[in-house]
Amino acid sequence: MNKNQTPKPFYIKRNLLACLETALFMKQGAERFSVSYIGMKRSFIIPFLVLPISIATMITAHPEGNLSGGVMQALAVMYGLRTVLYLAVFCTIMYFMAKNMNRMSNYCRFITANNWLVIPAAVLMLPLSLAFMGGYYEWAEIYPMMVCFTLYSYAYTAFMAAHVLRIPLELAAFVSICSMAVNQTALDVMKWLGMQGAQLFA
Repeated sequence: MNKNQTPKPFYIKRNLLACLETALFMKQGAERFSVSYIGMKRSFIIPFLVLPISIATMITAHPEGNLSGGVMQALAVMYGLRTVLYLAVFCTIMYFMAKNMNRMSNYCRFITANNWLVIPAAVLMLPLSLAFMGGYYEWAEIYPMMVCFTLYSYAYTAFMAAHVLRIPLELAAFVSICSMAVNQTALDVMKWLGMQGAQLFA
């Protein structure tokens, strides 16, 4: 192993600490994330590790209820592809933005941080998701808290963007809003494709 290479356990520990500090709006947290290209590639594992919880919650909250196995599989594929589409589009947008602002030296760190920061939001939402899937609460009861946690996650993402890319907070807020817009648009696109596919094979 290269002596300058960060050992894997420390890499994980460091990024988890960075997640906690960034979620608490501590400046040093955003600066702990790896700046390497390898670290950025590894970080894409995180959103997909969290994805099953999100898929299970969304399927349970589906308004139709009592979905067949085939429909649940189709929904799981749709939400999975939505994540792929979101990451591809958002990373591309941020690449051109960083390039135009001469911030390419911080691009890998930003994408790494953006992927790892899925964890704090997932930790906050997990108890609500489990309580909902366990039948302890209705979707209408937990939905307001889900919205609050989502907005909170976009707030600390903007904070991270400001310190990682070294841009004004107003522009960092735009980056966070852009992430939210791409995420929602990706879901709308996948829903539209799903409906077109259903009509085609009907």
